[in-house]
Amino acid sequence: MNVHDEMSDNEVLRAASDSLSAIPMAGPPDVGPIMAKGRARRRRRLSSVAGLSVAAAGTALALGLTGVLGPARTAGTIQTASFTLVSNPNGTATLTINPKELLDPAALQGSLAQYGIPAKVTSGSFCSSDPTPAGFSQVVSSYPAGASTATPQNGVQPTITIDPAAMPAGTELSIGNFQLSSGEYSGQRQADFVLIDTGSYTCSSTPPDPNGLPDGYGPSDGIGLLYGGPGPAGS
Repeated sequence: MNVHDEMSDNEVLRAASDSLSAIPMAGPPDVGPIMAKGRARRRRRLSSVAGLSVAAAGTALALGLTGVLGPARTAGTIQTASFTLVSNPNGTATLTINPKELLDPAALQGSLAQYGIPAKVTSGSFCSSDPTPAGFSQVVSSYPAGASTATPQNGVQPTITIDPAAMPAGTELSIGNFQLSSGEYSGQRQADFVLIDTGSYTCSSTPPDPNGLPDGYGPSDGIGLLYGGPGPAGS
C-alpha cells in the first residue's frame, strides 16, 4: 500500500466532521404553541373547579330550601289521625284536634316545627314555668273561645290558632295532653296550652284542674280544653 493512500488521523476527523455537517439538524422548538397549550389546559382546570363550586353552592341552597339543613317553613296542610295542622297565608298555623284520638306528641311537635313553632308536646304530663312568660294571648287563640272550656260541645273539634311571629324570644309552646280516667270528667281528653321558658320549666304527671289553668297561670296565660268524651259525669 502506498503511504500516500493512508489518511492521517486529522484527515479522518475532518472527513467525519464534513459528513455530519451535511446532515440537516432540527432548529429550536417554537415555544409559542407550547405555551398556548399550557394556558388552555390551565383554563380548563379553573373552569372545572369553578363549575364544581357553583354546583356545590346550588346543592346547598336546594337542600336548605327543602329543609334538609334545618327546619323549613312550607305551605300546605299536615294531617294525621289525631290532628290537622294548616299553614295560613298570614304566617299563622291552625291546629284542629280530632276528638276521637289522643294527640300524638312526637308527630305534633315535629309538625309544629315545620311551621316555625317551637313547642314541647307531652302525653300524660304537662310542663310549666314559674314565673309565667307573658304574651300568650298574642300567640294563641282558640275555638271555642275562652281560657278554659270545661264542658265539651258535641260535634265541635277544638281548634287552636298559633302565631309564631308573636312568640317572645326564649319561649316555646307547652302542650300537655291527658286521657282522664277518674273524677268528674272521667273518659274525657284534656289538652292544656301555655308558654314556657325554654331554659327553665318543670313537668308534672298530674293533670291541671279541668275547670281552670295550672298554678301561676292567669286567664290570659293559657288555654285548657276538654274533648272527646261524653261530658261531665251524670250529664
